[in-house]
Amino acid sequence: MNQIIRKSLVFGMISKINIKLLITLICFAFLGNSIYGNFDSLSNQIITSDQMLWLFWGGVFSFFSIIINAYAWKLLINNIGCSINNLNIIKLFLATNIYKYLPGGIWHFVSRYKTLRLELSNEKSIESILLEPILMLVAGFIFIPFRGFNISVYILCWSSTLLFLPEFRQFLIKKLKELKAKAFTNNDNIEHIYLSQNSRDVSIRMFYPYKPLFVEIIFIFFRFLGFLCCVNAFSLGSLISQGELISSFSLAWVIGLIVPAAPGGLGVFESVILFSLGSHLPEAPLLTSLLCYRLVSTVSDILTTLIYPIIKLFKV
Repeated sequence: MNQIIRKSLVFGMISKINIKLLITLICFAFLGNSIYGNFDSLSNQIITSDQMLWLFWGGVFSFFSIIINAYAWKLLINNIGCSINNLNIIKLFLATNIYKYLPGGIWHFVSRYKTLRLELSNEKSIESILLEPILMLVAGFIFIPFRGFNISVYILCWSSTLLFLPEFRQFLIKKLKELKAKAFTNNDNIEHIYLSQNSRDVSIRMFYPYKPLFVEIIFIFFRFLGFLCCVNAFSLGSLISQGELISSFSLAWVIGLIVPAAPGGLGVFESVILFSLGSHLPEAPLLTSLLCYRLVSTVSDILTTLIYPIIKLFKV
């Protein structure tokens, strides 16, 4: 009897652990250990003008990738049957994108929801926000099999595109509302029970989102090009095949999106890259390229947020 009680207490404690936070802490520990072990090499690293040029182009690709991502979201909103003439969707996306770095990883979604519901129904607002990260995940899965030709991996990853078939999509939206609606309604005066149960407004007649998915795939590719520039800055690109590199990048990016306990997937993305490529590439240059990519991508996020304020400033 005592043994049963102990087991129930152990399982009770495990159930209360925030799995995402635990994984993030493990990744931070792994990344911190790698930095500590290569501290001398990292501190002696000198950035040359040629490397600065590579990092600049990494920033350029990262910058445009965010704009492409915003355009994909605009196409997705149109795809679910919403036409918003009084709201600049791309401007809204860029202005709120920086909020993903705030603790919790949901504040860019919450901010978009509060703006969208002024133009759309509550159902459509949440639907457009919940589908956007799913679209990014599916686009990320497209590149994961490029490491080598394994037909089962191709089928497994590419079958994720079936999620946007009307029947699967309706079920997915319903489940996501049950799980995530509270995150929005806790910041507003709306009953989340209503939103999670009422799925009648989900568009069954939606067309398959070919255009949003294609543009999102381009977004992932531009994101990878930014990463590739950072890798080439430290002469690592020639040491590994491009297929393996984009596969590892996409896998790390997808996991970083799924496990956002740290702002912007910080630590998770870097740890997955180190784990998957650490045996193929020298660790110190790889760490340097990862740290530079994090800096480049963060600066790009900040700069895209400033696009419309700068435009408005010059118009005045």
